Amino acid sequence: MFKKILVANRGEIACRVARTCRRLGIQVATVHSAADRTALHVREIGESIEIGAAPASESYLVIDRIVEAASRVGADAVHPGYGFLAENGDFADALAKKGIAFIGPSPEVLRQFGNKASAKQIAKLAGVPVVPGTDRPSASIEEIEHAVVGMKLPVLLKAAAGGGGKGMRVVNSAATALADIQAAMREGKSSFGDPSLIVEQFLPDARHIEVQILGDGQGNVVHLFDRECSLQRRHQKVIEEAPVLSLDPALRESILTHAVRLGERVRYAGLGTVEFIVKDGDAFFLEVNPRIQVEHPVTESVTGLDLVELQIRAVADGALPLAQADVRVSGVAIEARLYAEDADNGFLPSTGTIENLRLTDMVRVDAGISAGMAITPYYDPMIAKLIATAATRIEAYARLDAALLDCTVGGVTTNLTFLRRIVSDSNVRTNEVHTGTIDDIVASGVEMPRFHLDAHIAAGLWLWSRRNDRIWGGPEGLTGWRLGSGAPEPAAAPAIHLGAPGRSHDVTFGYAGRPDALLVSIESRTTTFAFHAHSDGQVTVAYDDVAMTVTPTLSDTFSGFASAVANAGFTVHPYLSGSLLAHVGANDGQVRAPMMGRVVSVNVEMGQSIAAGDVLAVMESMKMELTIASSTAGCVTHIDCVVDATVERDQVVFVVSPDVENAA
Repeated sequence: MFKKILVANRGEIACRVARTCRRLGIQVATVHSAADRTALHVREIGESIEIGAAPASESYLVIDRIVEAASRVGADAVHPGYGFLAENGDFADALAKKGIAFIGPSPEVLRQFGNKASAKQIAKLAGVPVVPGTDRPSASIEEIEHAVVGMKLPVLLKAAAGGGGKGMRVVNSAATALADIQAAMREGKSSFGDPSLIVEQFLPDARHIEVQILGDGQGNVVHLFDRECSLQRRHQKVIEEAPVLSLDPALRESILTHAVRLGERVRYAGLGTVEFIVKDGDAFFLEVNPRIQVEHPVTESVTGLDLVELQIRAVADGALPLAQADVRVSGVAIEARLYAEDADNGFLPSTGTIENLRLTDMVRVDAGISAGMAITPYYDPMIAKLIATAATRIEAYARLDAALLDCTVGGVTTNLTFLRRIVSDSNVRTNEVHTGTIDDIVASGVEMPRFHLDAHIAAGLWLWSRRNDRIWGGPEGLTGWRLGSGAPEPAAAPAIHLGAPGRSHDVTFGYAGRPDALLVSIESRTTTFAFHAHSDGQVTVAYDDVAMTVTPTLSDTFSGFASAVANAGFTVHPYLSGSLLAHVGANDGQVRAPMMGRVVSVNVEMGQSIAAGDVLAVMESMKMELTIASSTAGCVTHIDCVVDATVERDQVVFVVSPDVENAA
């Protein structure tokens, strides 16, 4: 067994691996970038070596620095976690040269399975059906264009060295093919250091099924059953479930058999995941992720096994720690990934400081961040994973829904409300899902039924926390009226603007006849609220004959606004001198950066005439490309960004003087 392991990763997976190491009596250390000096994994593990600047390309992806860190702390093994260098054969080779074990498959297998093209070639040799398309990677734009032209649209571009949904683009039209290819190559280069792509037939509305395997490197492989991973956005999983209960038994057995056969063929060592796409009763091989997966906790929950321990033992001992007959499944486990992102704005990541964080204790929670930490543009915006386990799917989903309601995140926009929409969806509850289900839920426009109540509470909490029986005005926001006397009715003019994802409402307040209460009116719906603060930071809100206790976040720094967050994460923004501060979409010609990130290209010049929808710039954040477009026709009169510069969230990067004649 290893004596000391360096975890070459960050966030929740670094914390997760360290917990198992300590339980096994193995010393543990980790690494961090300059941006992660006070990160949760650094604090929890206790010994960490700084390996470079904030961008992953200057820290977590620099092989020499991590190898040096492993030697410096006296580690005899390195656990790569997932992402970063977890699938890098050169990294495993560099460790071997220093006599340090890599907790994963051999460098040769990493190169075979870490590249989607070679993985397809191995699958073909093993007699496993693969998705039609190319199996030779290419970094030539011309070659990829030729491949796309030769296939029926839509097709899927995939970064050959990729994983986690990075470097993937669906080409729906020949007109956008070139731009899609260039963007996929840039993302592949940024995320994995390799722009090479393969092209596959895109199979919409299919199911994504994966099998967990464990090998000893000697040709012995077992499976730890399967997972349903069809609920995705941007080709990245959001909800995962184990085991798979709704496949034809014969098809399911063939998938498990194919997964083991692939592992046996390459003498796989450690944990790996074999992924399949299921369409019209047939299963096609997708790829192998030669590492531990984000969603491994659902397998742990239904098998009772510690997958990190199995991974370490299989590599350290060169033998399987269990036989296939020892692997049994009981119950159902469902994982939800809590992200800092705006589900109503294309799942755009949200950067900023987590000012309030309360994660439920009703289910297992694997967290990688704590209150006071920042969501930066350099890394994945996942905050935590919630894993609910029960005897049946119905019970597990009900437990997960309750756990999501028991969480509070303030300071950034999250997908918390959207996760509740997913887990309450009737098709999800009956497991009638496919890779387009989340897109369908978004398109349905169905709101959580509590929206208006939560919006009223958030607005009321904001004003109640600041009024203190005095004039609400002065430099912080002059309104010219006093809340505390007069008739019990809403004011005639809006006082603040309520901004919730994808929604926009004016809010008016009024005197409710007593000092601890006020009237809140949104869209002609008026409710009287009374508030009582508790010493633990919670507030009891009373309305009609209901008393509800919430945990608000009252921040003056979120996006430059004053805000209140209650339950589902609605925020309220004050008017300043009669105009909404930095309101996105205001008809002032200002175009703002949607989040913090690096400018990849500036597509316009000063004085240039543009049409509504024209792309002004392309930026990169969290290894994802975003376009900045103009919402109106006009003339570019101001540019405040340059290529390779970093822009802040909500920074004005362009001003477009509207073309009144063509704007309509």
